[in-house]
Amino acid sequence: MARNMGSQIDMKTSFSKSANNRQNGKHQVIERRASILASAQKLFLQNGLEKTSMVEIARAAGITKVTLYRYFADREPIANEIAEQMLNKIAESADLQVEGFSERFSLENLKKLTHAMIINFRNLHDAYRFIGMFDLLYGGHYSNDSLAAWIEQKIFSRASKGTTSQEISGNFPNGKQFVMILSTVMSFLEKMSSREELLSMEQEVSVDDQLNLFSVMIDSFFDRLMETKP
Repeated sequence: MARNMGSQIDMKTSFSKSANNRQNGKHQVIERRASILASAQKLFLQNGLEKTSMVEIARAAGITKVTLYRYFADREPIANEIAEQMLNKIAESADLQVEGFSERFSLENLKKLTHAMIINFRNLHDAYRFIGMFDLLYGGHYSNDSLAAWIEQKIFSRASKGTTSQEISGNFPNGKQFVMILSTVMSFLEKMSSREELLSMEQEVSVDDQLNLFSVMIDSFFDRLMETKP
């Protein structure tokens, strides 16, 4: 009897150790992936997506190239995950905390969303800059259909809390205009993040003044829509 009880205790201890080992292994994988993404993000922002190699990412993350390939097949999925993180930051900065399709896509809330994207430009500078580089590299020649669908889903779904551009255009009275405005705001902020000093010198208008003027222009567009809506 005592022998059986001892066997049961040994089995429970072994099971507990096994579970702990699996849990620790899972945490290590998560931490390693986070380290790789953080290292890659820093390199991408410093050198650009095209000029950053897998060898450089592995070196920056303090691992071998073989280890890196266990986590990511190539540079593209790394860029995809970082792009998603950056879009999450942008979406969270403009989170209006509203429920329901009609409320979320009221003209007043859409105006607030785009306005928040602009006024948070400084805090989101790296996010806009990375998305700009990502669009430049992948936007004009998607390597496959799944990447094209991923970009469409992430850009609009994150900014609009799970709703795609097709759903916005089809279900919201001013949906097509909003999709165009969202694309315009994203494009402007992406360009500002990568060329702000040059644009400031060329146009002799400070970055802050350009952002303020752009915000006024976008607000005016929404004001006209609200004046004419039924």
